[in-house]
Amino acid sequence: MNILCFGDSNTFGVSPVDGKRLPAHERWPGILAERLGSEHLVIEAGQPNRTLVNNPPFNGDKSGVKYLKPYLEAQPLDVVIIQLGTNDLKVRFGLSAIDIGKALETLLSHIKAFYHDKAQPKIIILSPAKVYEVGKYESIYAGAGNKAEQLSFEFKAIADRHACVFIDGFSLICACESEGVHWPYEEHFRLAKQLLPLV
Repeated sequence: MNILCFGDSNTFGVSPVDGKRLPAHERWPGILAERLGSEHLVIEAGQPNRTLVNNPPFNGDKSGVKYLKPYLEAQPLDVVIIQLGTNDLKVRFGLSAIDIGKALETLLSHIKAFYHDKAQPKIIILSPAKVYEVGKYESIYAGAGNKAEQLSFEFKAIADRHACVFIDGFSLICACESEGVHWPYEEHFRLAKQLLPLV
């Protein structure tokens, strides 16, 4: 089974402690790979600052919509796990929860279009986790706490419409309270445990 983990810096595994990348056994795709065993391929496709849509100042591989296709083309996929939406909460983009939900639908439509004549992989959607408007992220993510909660409802409705599996990241995972955005390694373990029976 081939599993694509497509997300942002929390899929990449940025540590809230020092900003470095967590080792494979402490970031959720690596934990998932370890638990599933060598007969399964877990593809780590996390990119810091990745958004759902192409918003300035990011382009290229920072836009989920633009950069997903190469992963779909690279090999057959059985499962696609989407962990995006947190960066879309940034003040600079001025997006509402509804806007971000529409961006997720755009991403899903691209996946469906790619697989229009073949079997579509199982899609698992993780809504953004709790974020905290603190420290260096206070102004960058102003208002994001409430919006992230709204996204759990938006993403759930979209997952239902598109027959995707939904995980409520807002209820399941908390970012580091003193850093604000990135997940402590314990949260990576929590997510991997939740994903195991689903994949």
